[in-house]
Amino acid sequence: MVSRNRKPYFLKALLLAFVSCASISCGVKQVVVPSNKIVGNPADNLRYDYAGTFNQEDLQFLKDTFRWTQDVLVINYNLSDDNCTIPYNKPTDPKTRYDRARNYWDSFYSDIDLMGAKVVHVEASERYAKAFGSYSNGYYWDEKGFLLDHFFNNARECENVLVVNKEGKFYQENRSYSQQQVAFYIAKLKSQLPEDLLQN
Repeated sequence: MVSRNRKPYFLKALLLAFVSCASISCGVKQVVVPSNKIVGNPADNLRYDYAGTFNQEDLQFLKDTFRWTQDVLVINYNLSDDNCTIPYNKPTDPKTRYDRARNYWDSFYSDIDLMGAKVVHVEASERYAKAFGSYSNGYYWDEKGFLLDHFFNNARECENVLVVNKEGKFYQENRSYSQQQVAFYIAKLKSQLPEDLLQN
């Protein structure tokens, strides 16, 4: 009789041990659920229009203009409506246009693993740049056309992107671009920095 009672007791003890072990993970490292962010892979080879290295003068201009100290800088450059090769049905009221842009770009960048990169938005149009700059300090005006003349003179569409690391290496797309492209540019440029220069 005694031996028959031990089997149910043993099964209960085993079940209890399993439940206890599962609840405290038995010392096994827990799997971290990855975020839903789009993470760039430096080994990818996604589309870009230009790549290279800026000279020190251009690099210093970017650092000074955007108060940039991070490893990587992302510049969204918007041409003026007159210079867009593809006309978009954009609202002309600055506040309405700003709200629509924020709705799109905030979502666009919140889905990307920025890896600490600084993101700025630059307007070629004085009208929109001044208005947008009063709503957010993340907006700038290309007042003297320096960015247009030096970096975006071959821009094909209204919205363009330039991603550069603090050594001056860059990727640029002068037309519509995807989140995957931006994530790739960031990851690739970050991977090209020497370890002693990395901030994070």
